[in-house]
Amino acid sequence: MPRDVTALRFSEQEKQIITAYAQREGISFSQAVRKGAMTLALGPRPDAMRLADVAMAQPEDDVNMLFSQFLDDFKQAHNKEALIADEPVWMFSDPGRWYFDLAATAHKLAHDNDLPVPRWALDGGYIAPEPFFAFNTENEEFRDYLRTSTPREFISHNLFLGENILSRM
Repeated sequence: MPRDVTALRFSEQEKQIITAYAQREGISFSQAVRKGAMTLALGPRPDAMRLADVAMAQPEDDVNMLFSQFLDDFKQAHNKEALIADEPVWMFSDPGRWYFDLAATAHKLAHDNDLPVPRWALDGGYIAPEPFFAFNTENEEFRDYLRTSTPREFISHNLFLGENILSRM
């Protein structure tokens, strides 16, 4: 019985990117292509936490926990772009620093995963009007450390939170 074979052509750069991804994931080139096609066709898991979902929290919800759940889901997601694409709409009036954190997070995760940075995350309204330093520190030595260790995407949002801001235990 003849097989139905679909031939795809990739540029050299595309081949290199897919090959590097396949090697990181421990899968074949064909499996990586198939996985990518299925992800585009099916979209993210319906239960995956999106960055915009964090903003849907109610004041009594634990936003830190929701954000951590988003980071876990993002790490496992096949269609990562879909999880950061939508601009957050806040369910409560004053999200505080989270307003800027979510934009910086989308910015950083996009860069780290070779995705386009969502347009909303680059909007000037998502830049904190005053520098924010982790733990509201006043210690100038610690502030210097934060200035040099914080990822540039967070710095561009005027947030100085250190090198491990998106790390999960």
